[in-house]
Amino acid sequence: METLFSLVLLTAIYGLAFLSIMPERYIKKLSPSYHHKHLPEYKKFALGGSIFLCFLVGYICASAMLYFFI
Repeated sequence: METLFSLVLLTAIYGLAFLSIMPERYIKKLSPSYHHKHLPEYKKFALGGSIFLCFLVGYICASAMLYFFI
């Protein structure tokens, strides 16, 4: 139970850290609708992909930390 809680907590911490580091231009490149010129500006940002990738990297880092240090 402690390992699961540590994994969830570290995944959230690392995921949010990577999300705050990722520049806006990479988020724009990940959005498939960014290249369409006729869309309004607020619809050009699809944050689902970048949030998923950041939390995936955070999960990988957290699982490596738990594997090597616990």
